[in-house]
Amino acid sequence: MSDTAGVARRDTPYGERFTLFAEVLWIGVLVAAGSLLLVTWPAAMAAGCAAVRRCVPDGPSPGTARRFTADWRAALPGGAVVGAGGLAALGFLGADLRLAAAAGDLPLFWLLALVIAGAAGAVVVYQVRMAAAWSLTSRWARPQRDPRGSAMLAGAVLVSAVCVWQLTILAPLVMGVLALAAVAVDRRHASNAGGA
Repeated sequence: MSDTAGVARRDTPYGERFTLFAEVLWIGVLVAAGSLLLVTWPAAMAAGCAAVRRCVPDGPSPGTARRFTADWRAALPGGAVVGAGGLAALGFLGADLRLAAAAGDLPLFWLLALVIAGAAGAVVVYQVRMAAAWSLTSRWARPQRDPRGSAMLAGAVLVSAVCVWQLTILAPLVMGVLALAAVAVDRRHASNAGGA
């Protein structure tokens, strides 16, 4: 990292941590914009994770939106397939829940609803893990087995869902924080695998 970059980071009004926070929020807005068609949300998340990866070591970089758009376009062909598969799975789970609710007083309905919600969360976590592992060289692939990392990311997804449920306007901002969490989990797994 050059000296001029270091000076630029120190000269920001609130320091580099606030600058990184603002950049992650901006990435969240870009991810939300790239997710408007729903099936494109894994591609948008992959581009967001790539933007976070570039941002974390060197601080905010100029041209975030331009580079995000290029990554989004590159991730779109496989990402749309992943997104369509995820939406189909979530639609199936939602239809199951609706049928069970329409059936009337099922014993332990709350347990069935909890299992379906957990399965829906697992679909989202799996897609976020795939997006975090995506790069221009690796493309879309099954994420490596990492139960502890997936559990941490499930917690991030749950907190994000609760925040959006309480205040819907936070949805675009939460996407950037979720991308940051996904990159952190991915890096943690890579460092653990490298140290093993």
